[in-house]
Formats: sequence, C-alpha cells, structure tokens
Amino acid sequence: MKRTIISLFAGVPLIPSLASAQEVKEGDTATVPGWAWVDVKNPEPIKSGNTSFGYNESCGIQHGGTVTVVGIEGNRLLVRYSIGGTQFGTPCPTGVLFFTTKETFSKMTAEYRRVRQSEQNEKDFVKQLIKN
Repeated sequence: MKRTIISLFAGVPLIPSLASAQEVKEGDTATVPGWAWVDVKNPEPIKSGNTSFGYNESCGIQHGGTVTVVGIEGNRLLVRYSIGGTQFGTPCPTGVLFFTTKETFSKMTAEYRRVRQSEQNEKDFVKQLIKN
C-alpha cells in the first residue's frame, strides 16, 4: 500500500514558466494537483478524524490541499500538508510531514491549475452535449 509521491508526479511535464527547482526555499507553498500516497514522517503519531498515522505509515494527500516547505536538504524537501475539514479514513490530516523533491514540488501548482482547467472544460462539454 505504500507508494511515493515521486512516482505519481513523474509524468508531469516540465513547464518552462515554473521557477527553477533550485529556487525553492523554506516557507514556499504549492497546491496538490491530485491524490497521492505519501509516507508520514511525523516523529509522533498524528491524529485524523477516526485514526492516527505513525512514522512511515501511508496516507493520501488530496487535490487542492497545500504543502509548505519546512526543511531542505539537497534536492529533498520536508513539507507539511494542510487541507480544510476533518479527514476520515486514509486521507492525510492537516499537519502530516512527508518528503518530496524540489522538482516535484515546483511542478505541483501548475499541474493543479492544468487539472482544474481540464475538469472545467469537460464540465462545459457535458453541459453542451446535454443541451443538444
């Protein structure tokens, strides 16, 4: 059941308008483009609505959540996840820490915007088909 965020976003195309991955600094934020399993790195278990997640257990980050860089070592970023509301089941609660790469982090918000636009285009198309 454990998967890494790197594998989920490996297919995200490099977008030239993005800031260089080398420019990422503590406090920077990005928006999660879609569901991804991450390995929890909180030293102490973190509570969710009906469960808790311990170190190295997996939970899922969701489309629209936010990650904030809290530490950097080389290409590796420690990020803190946040999302509105109480989470139940396998979704990560606010406060989960996990590792990602500078490259993955740098692509997240642009991919989130691309996904949202694609969803809106499809909704508009469905509405058009229903009218006809």
